[in-house]
Amino acid sequence: MFLPILAGILLLGVCVFFHELGHFLIGKLAGVRPRVFSIGYGRGLLFKRRKGTIYQITAIPLGGYVQFYGDDPSDQTRKMRKGDFFSVGPWRRIALAFGGPLFSILLGFVIVFILLQTGYRPMDNIIRVDQKSALYKAGLRDGDRIVQIDGSNTPSFDRIVYETGFAKAETIEAVIERAGVRQQLQLPITRSESGMPGMLVGARPLSRLTMNEQGPKGVDLRPGDEILRANGEDLYSIEDLIRVLNAKQQDTAVIEIRRPDGKGGFQNITQTVPLKKLPRVVLKNVTDQQTGKAVGDIIFEEGGGKEFQNVFINGESFSTFAEMRAALEKADPETLKLRIGPVIIKAEVNVGFRSQIGIKPQPKQIGSTAKMSLFGKIALAADETVYVAQSTFIGLARIIQGKLSFGKSVSGPPKMIMFAAKAIEHGWETYFLLMAQITIILGVMNLLPIPVLDGGHIVFYLIEAVYKPISFKAQATATRIGMAVMLAMGVYVIGKDLIDIFINRVFG
Repeated sequence: MFLPILAGILLLGVCVFFHELGHFLIGKLAGVRPRVFSIGYGRGLLFKRRKGTIYQITAIPLGGYVQFYGDDPSDQTRKMRKGDFFSVGPWRRIALAFGGPLFSILLGFVIVFILLQTGYRPMDNIIRVDQKSALYKAGLRDGDRIVQIDGSNTPSFDRIVYETGFAKAETIEAVIERAGVRQQLQLPITRSESGMPGMLVGARPLSRLTMNEQGPKGVDLRPGDEILRANGEDLYSIEDLIRVLNAKQQDTAVIEIRRPDGKGGFQNITQTVPLKKLPRVVLKNVTDQQTGKAVGDIIFEEGGGKEFQNVFINGESFSTFAEMRAALEKADPETLKLRIGPVIIKAEVNVGFRSQIGIKPQPKQIGSTAKMSLFGKIALAADETVYVAQSTFIGLARIIQGKLSFGKSVSGPPKMIMFAAKAIEHGWETYFLLMAQITIILGVMNLLPIPVLDGGHIVFYLIEAVYKPISFKAQATATRIGMAVMLAMGVYVIGKDLIDIFINRVFG
């Protein structure tokens, strides 16, 4: 648990560091002397003075700043010196203010480009569809490629998620490609709550199953192996594997894998693997007896946690899964009384086994397999960067229009750390992609023309460059208002994050 949290803090720290580094370096190029380079606010815990600049890490690592000599126009007693902030013209100060957002956005571009160099490709826009979903009823099918949503191109699954999230209506007009033929579908979107981004519930990207660990004894599976088929059926998810292995009673399964050959290519291998039987209990068609509400199926498996201890069979609970399973095997279905916690339920009981091969491969999203030139990777990294920036502006516009809820759509540092902690559990690629998105969003948000933010300073200096300087009194008033607004928003967002993380998730 400590490593994911540390990774989350590191992600935020890297984003802040590069943002402030932009101000720092562009400021020095503009001829302004930096006085303090700080990661965080408050009292410095670690600091070093070098060539007139204090470099520090503080006790509150929720941001950062660069302070330049002579950057306080209210200090009328200090004599202007060469290298002071206001000793340079407004255009240089604009460059200095723009340096932070520029470096934030450039960092996102560099991260995506490096990932492309190491083999990353955006998730393909080919869709897998749950046959019980509203999307299936609307005409979407497995293998369909969603190429446009509401007139915007969607070359990757990420773009599909973005366009769906920002949809204005409760349906989207999607252009799909099936067997090389394009057609239009009206697809319903789902919002978990009013004001939340839209989602295509029941659709997921095409993926493959890959090994991230050595297979059990007697099974020749190695890290990096990609499981293509089992018993002749293509596999794209854990659910596919479970379904195929349990389609009929069998002791072995024939699986086909693709393995790197160490020479930049792959070899296909077919092997027969023995199946293990995992004891399980399935409560099918569960219904809450008090409300009559259908709950669906509930599954308990050996080694799958201690949730079974909440199950009461004829008023009795059990300390081990084996005891609960044995009690259900012996129970008379006619007189069986079931309760989960305080809820009395009715269900069909299925006591049996689940076949498995003894390992749990990880789903890996399928990206484009087309080879890309260096310039192609640069173009794609730039396109991804521009798209995230553009999406940030669209999201802000939707919030201003009232289409999205501010409180439900905006996250502060605590949730960013939580997202990063979750991302690293899915691999470093996911982690760095999140870092790229957050740093680009950070850069864009700082360009907003709000006093206190970089965009507000740019507006002040631009007016000075083309017209005349704004009075100190007007700047101070605007800055105080901007500070109050940003502080109120920050307290609200961080407070909401903390409540959601530490109270709602813990106490329900």
